[in-house]
Amino acid sequence: MYLGKGKFPPVKFFVSVIYSNPEDLQPATSAIRESMGDIGSESEPFPFDFTDYYASEMGSPLFRVFLPLARMGSADGIVPIKKTCLELETRFSLGNRRRVNLDPGYIDVYKLVLVSEKYMGHKIYLGEGICADMVLLLGKKKVTPFRWTFPDFKSGRYDEYILELRRTYLSKLKEAGFVPDD
Repeated sequence: MYLGKGKFPPVKFFVSVIYSNPEDLQPATSAIRESMGDIGSESEPFPFDFTDYYASEMGSPLFRVFLPLARMGSADGIVPIKKTCLELETRFSLGNRRRVNLDPGYIDVYKLVLVSEKYMGHKIYLGEGICADMVLLLGKKKVTPFRWTFPDFKSGRYDEYILELRRTYLSKLKEAGFVPDD
């Protein structure tokens, strides 16, 4: 979709929550809603078992749930969302151990992007200590990972949910007067 030089459609923001104890999910969800606005149709909890990276800090088994924010906005709006997520992680921590890991991101017409404080060669620095990581290419019926895509995203486990989220997003774009190519 080409809208003209310097013109971009709004993106669909979401927060991915990794957690071990289901009792930690509800307070985190409420805090996200309070600080970022309404949440759309959240995903089912998916097992987060392709890595044990967070297990020593958060316990196991781990799960991931996606919380799509109802509002859309400019892609650069992801930086303050990440900053808020970092504050919420600290608020819900016990000692130096997080009980929830909040990974915000967005989808646009073509891709899913996560943001992080961790810089690596394929990530793009956005400012304020935050980097963008293009994780997936999105098409009408297909999700395509990259060589660097996280194993759980690469597995296809989330594809059905992500494609449904994209369909909802594209519908909202059409309502707002954008006509995406697909």
